[in-house]
Amino acid sequence: MMKCTSSIVIISTLLATSICSSSSAEDSAKEMAAKLAEISRKHDVPAMTVAVVNTNGPVKAACFGNRKRGTTDKVTLSDRFPIGSNTKSMTATLAAVMVETGQIDWDTTLGDVWPKATDDNLHPILRTVTLDQLLSHQSGLPGNISDLSGQAWAGFFDEKQSPPLERRRMLNLVLSQEPSQPQGQFAYSNLGYAIASAMLETRAGVSFESLMKQHVFVPLEMGSADFRSMKSAKQRQPPLLWGHQAANGDPVDPRTAGSENPTVYAAAGTVHLSTEDYAKYARWHLAGKPSPVLRTQNAFDHLHKPQVDYSLPGAKYGCGWIIMDTGLGPALNHTGSNTNAYALIWVLPESDFAAVVCANSGQSQAYSACDAMMSHLMMELATTQTKPKVVTPERLVGRYQLAPNFIFDVNLRDGHLMVGITNQPTQEVFADSPTKWSYRGVDAQLEFHLRAEGPAYALTLHQNGAAQQAKRVRE
Repeated sequence: MMKCTSSIVIISTLLATSICSSSSAEDSAKEMAAKLAEISRKHDVPAMTVAVVNTNGPVKAACFGNRKRGTTDKVTLSDRFPIGSNTKSMTATLAAVMVETGQIDWDTTLGDVWPKATDDNLHPILRTVTLDQLLSHQSGLPGNISDLSGQAWAGFFDEKQSPPLERRRMLNLVLSQEPSQPQGQFAYSNLGYAIASAMLETRAGVSFESLMKQHVFVPLEMGSADFRSMKSAKQRQPPLLWGHQAANGDPVDPRTAGSENPTVYAAAGTVHLSTEDYAKYARWHLAGKPSPVLRTQNAFDHLHKPQVDYSLPGAKYGCGWIIMDTGLGPALNHTGSNTNAYALIWVLPESDFAAVVCANSGQSQAYSACDAMMSHLMMELATTQTKPKVVTPERLVGRYQLAPNFIFDVNLRDGHLMVGITNQPTQEVFADSPTKWSYRGVDAQLEFHLRAEGPAYALTLHQNGAAQQAKRVRE
């Protein structure tokens, strides 16, 4: 099954670290490859790959180790690694594409998609579960099919039907069951993502896998990206990247059943791709602009919107992303594993840094190895690759819409930052930090959100214990 774990080493480093300087000239591709080799050997990981990007494009990439433990078959950057639950943000991205085209909406419910389903087929409580709740793990559904029936879960590995039909079979099994937890609370659910993919392909009339390739993989030129199935696995020829079991590190033939989750879980995490293609996906999220996958900034920003408290203090979960503030600015991250491999992604917009690290082992030391490599990259590159742009008040000027009739109009007047609100007098705000400004006489603070370059893209009003975000209105 898919696992999603937290990068404790990295988080601890970021929370305690502010921007510092080091000699980026010494941080060559050769040095990164040497560090990758050092970490791989230290943690006894068969193979690891890494790629770093910024908004201008690729920065560095490296690989080290063997495709299968005990052999001399060297891994390459073109090898396709499974990324497990990191597939989830890709599923959410496809949902955003379909929201833009009007085929579905974030608040579309299971009952909306399957209106003819009886209570025997769709439990009344589940009828109101929305697409957004499924993508942010707030549906109340159990984590996995196996929580409902181990026998049924085992049967999905046979993959006797097409993936859409397998998902139809899954719906008949799970949607009649009462949810195990209340809606609106975070409870990680691979099953929820499987149901979300069935919603998408039902509305589109096209398989989830085809939709993902057409609307996400092709626009981002991720030529190696694909969903693993037993049919495709049996057709693969050497050289093959082997996984290694979480329990004992034994090699797992990728052509065998059980080496990956079944096709019914495609949306929850069966994407395989090269590390360099995965870095293209990371760069798109880093750049902060909808093209070439989406058309509107609203759809793009929704993917990064914090929706529910995550299990780590101060962290939130959005659409397939863990979202948190760090010493390097706001961060998106996620981890994924099919129990035979591990993948880690971090995106730090204010530091113009994104990286992916993959390992072909599901053992605990592989988690530690990827964390250690990512932490090293952040210290060497995220803190120095591009020194943070000076946050001047000029970057905060603009109009930000909180509601249709509630717009913040931010201007500079003789060096003073002035904020007007619809039908209210303009007032001066005062800097608590370059991005946080408070009113005098009113217990309210405005927090501006910036990327590595350009004007603020949103502000958050903090008042009376609530936080409300207003997005920048295009001029």
